[in-house]
Amino acid sequence: MTLPYDEMYLASVQENLGFFFQVSLNELNLSASQVQKGFLSSEIPGQIQMGNPDYLCGKSGYELALIAFPNLLTDSILEKALAEPFYPQAEYWSGTVIAYCQWKTGKAFSEILELYPLERILSSYHLLHEADITKVVEQIDAVLKDSPAVQN
Repeated sequence: MTLPYDEMYLASVQENLGFFFQVSLNELNLSASQVQKGFLSSEIPGQIQMGNPDYLCGKSGYELALIAFPNLLTDSILEKALAEPFYPQAEYWSGTVIAYCQWKTGKAFSEILELYPLERILSSYHLLHEADITKVVEQIDAVLKDSPAVQN
């Protein structure tokens, strides 16, 4: 299997998607389904999957949130978020998991999130966040492989 982009970008993509999901869920107060829909309908997933360096390491998670939710992320929300100390939470972890899963499996973000939605990843946080990330990806990949839609 060919990986979607070089491993040297992986940590940046994980960090940026982590920030993206944490900001979108916590600062914008969107539901997991709203964030998933906004993410998937934006240009972000396609650009990452194509290996566009601007999206791999050239944009912060906040900039990605501005792309996905241009009318919601206001200057005041952004200033407040930047002024507070950042503590990674379940939402951040979910972004790192989604990024790693997409990179490791080579599957599209839409395929991953359709069969293993963001809400389900978030609900796995307490059980799996201390496990090696490969364990989480194995669990997600097993669901993807068991899906009749993927097998066809």
